[in-house]
Amino acid sequence: MGEKAILTTLVRIKGSSEGVVSVKSREPIDKDLFIECSRALSRLYVGIPIKCGDLICQNILNTGVDIIATKNIKRK
Repeated sequence: MGEKAILTTLVRIKGSSEGVVSVKSREPIDKDLFIECSRALSRLYVGIPIKCGDLICQNILNTGVDIIATKNIKRK
């Protein structure tokens, strides 16, 4: 196992002018998995409304770590 850190990235939103929402891993993930995790998240689209702390992806790449939203996005 390599060095671990919190993964932060963006996930696309369906039906919002915002376009993306910022997300992060709930716990540190092995840095060697960052690119693979980002690739998996780039294929996701989430619907609105989104609240900070909402679950975006459960158990990403079978790491046991969840990805959560870090921003609120409301319907307009």
